[in-house]
Amino acid sequence: MADPIDLTPLATATALQPREAIEFFRAKGYAPPEGRYSWRDWWGASHARGFVVAKAMQDDLLATIREAVDEAIAGGWTMEQFRAALEPKLKAAGWWGRKSMTDPLTGETRIVQLGSKRRLAVIFDTNLRTAYAAGRWMRIQRTKEVFPYLEYIQLQRASRRAAHQPFHGLVVPVDHIWWAMHFPPNGYFCACTTRQLSARALERRGLTVATEPPMETRSLTDPRTGRSLEVPKGITPGFETNPGATFLAEQGRHDVIAEGLDPVARGIELGLIHEARARGLRTGREHLAAIDLDADTPVRGGNAAPVEWVEGARDRVDLSPEMLDILRDPARRIGVVHNHPDSAALSSVDLEQLEKRPGLVRVVAVGHDGSLFRATDPRPGLGHTANRLWQLATLRINEQAAGLDMNAPAMQRLASHAATSALDRAGYVNYAHAIAGGSRVNLMRFGEDRMEQLIAGLLEWLVS
Repeated sequence: MADPIDLTPLATATALQPREAIEFFRAKGYAPPEGRYSWRDWWGASHARGFVVAKAMQDDLLATIREAVDEAIAGGWTMEQFRAALEPKLKAAGWWGRKSMTDPLTGETRIVQLGSKRRLAVIFDTNLRTAYAAGRWMRIQRTKEVFPYLEYIQLQRASRRAAHQPFHGLVVPVDHIWWAMHFPPNGYFCACTTRQLSARALERRGLTVATEPPMETRSLTDPRTGRSLEVPKGITPGFETNPGATFLAEQGRHDVIAEGLDPVARGIELGLIHEARARGLRTGREHLAAIDLDADTPVRGGNAAPVEWVEGARDRVDLSPEMLDILRDPARRIGVVHNHPDSAALSSVDLEQLEKRPGLVRVVAVGHDGSLFRATDPRPGLGHTANRLWQLATLRINEQAAGLDMNAPAMQRLASHAATSALDRAGYVNYAHAIAGGSRVNLMRFGEDRMEQLIAGLLEWLVS
């Protein structure tokens, strides 16, 4: 007989609000509709960026569930409070019990489980434990200079599992890559946690640091997609991630491209990056926001204010006449932030607009995989040169990546990055980037040395 589920409240109504956990959860966007049918559709670290509940295909339904989770985290709800608030709404919406549904990937129609008391327990426990874990990781990062070690603790509860027992008592440095895949929770209803330790506490307790913690993995194949995955042994598939590390990595990536911004503008731009990405994940379309970098109303640390949000199509955004007038004004200093659903780098159109619009001084693109790209300081001739260079870069990428089993969008992302890097080195534009997620994987597959040679070849063409 399986161990009973441990639904001990993660917080109480009288507890202080977990600020970091709330910050983490509210920074999430929504998974796109194609990522909502199966729990395998929205994998691992993606959960740190987009909220999803399998089979909750309608936006309003997903928003209802998200609102209840938000209130549970902020208010310290128990499972019973969460269920009492959400169950009637799901039943009223018809999302309850077993019903027929068509898989958008395979076209197969079958009977699936929608809402149930068990599913509400999973939604509540997984989201709260994950948010609290992200908040815990943020605090760990703030104090790691004094407390540089973490001890894995498996609480001795009825819900403990044998697969996590080998981790119990392991002491591993905070910055070891092991925590990227083993930071708890490591499964549904997992009550494992960590204890942060100083070097002195380590010595006092007689503990030894594991310099080579277990890193074995096992291969899994998704039967719907045929996708192969490597999951650490002992970890439930989908939990082989560190949500807090994923969240903080986005802030670190922004630091790489934030040159030239005062503290206020920096904060506004990062917020718009999160929002643009969240909106894009929810709709699958581009969204653009503008920032007035010389706002009339000064605030402490600098002058800046968001100007406008525009929702576009899958691959473009059409600006309003008012915004176009602003961007034509050479007396203005406007930055724009927009998302790229295909996670491509800056396009030749982005660079052309940067040159053509004298009021536009900064363009930032955020990919749905977390990659960030920024361009400033255009030189005359940038747009025309960029168009020609994109064609050459695409041709050379297609030739060199032909045997790497890359699809066309992946190769186009590499071509965009290579072309803009060459333009930067030739002095046509100031380009900064922080590549992550799938784009980073593609770059590694292509080879950073090969990319460097490609950029050098494009630069030679530019200056010849």
